[in-house]
Amino acid sequence: MPTHLYCVLAPARTEALPSGLTGIGGAPVRSLSFGASGAMEAWVSTVDDATVRATGDTLATHALIHNEVVNAALRTGRTPAPARYGSNFSDDLTCVADLDRRSAALAAILERIADSVEMAVLLVPTNRVAKIEVARPSSSEHAAGRRYLDSVRHRTQEEQRRRASADAEAGQLGSVVGRYIRGEVRSIAPTGVMSVAHLVRNADVTAYRNAVATFVPGGAFRIVPGEARAPYSFADSRLDHTGHDSGSHT
Repeated sequence: MPTHLYCVLAPARTEALPSGLTGIGGAPVRSLSFGASGAMEAWVSTVDDATVRATGDTLATHALIHNEVVNAALRTGRTPAPARYGSNFSDDLTCVADLDRRSAALAAILERIADSVEMAVLLVPTNRVAKIEVARPSSSEHAAGRRYLDSVRHRTQEEQRRRASADAEAGQLGSVVGRYIRGEVRSIAPTGVMSVAHLVRNADVTAYRNAVATFVPGGAFRIVPGEARAPYSFADSRLDHTGHDSGSHT
């Protein structure tokens, strides 16, 4: 039966896998050792094929449970490198072989995020961002192709303007919290909302939060601070695996 990967961790220095922890479908969460002399640990569950093929509300529920297991790992005092939901393998042996193959890259990720959490801040436009529609031209319309290209150009320019405005605001935020962060990742949604993820040492979380509380955004944005979480944004795609039969990797 397939093996579902939740996260990988450095060797236990404090609490190991919590007793009785369950994951997707109520399956027990287990620990697998990998890397040189078993130097790293993977938290996994055995799931069925229906779980691998889940869609809709069931998939959303499974993704939430996946995140709960990752949060349980974070509560042990170690910083897990989370696997994206859907990292499934045909069995434990295949999972360990795959992680062994990537052990050097995974060790580097764990070193980079050690003793840290991800803190996220949303930069939300104060004015509603209108969706820019681009209608495909009809061949019967005169100069329709030109109008279509103009509308595409307008949409691209507007998206670039929104991004530049959000980036400027994120830069101002960064100048306030810069002393407390080890890394930053930005992403922006079509709605104009920018998510700014900061990698923050555990010892600096309170100071970071206090600094965010002092930040006064410009009139175009309001900020929505998030809670501490496992560093999904900083555990890059070298950790991801999809397709328990295909053996394909992202």
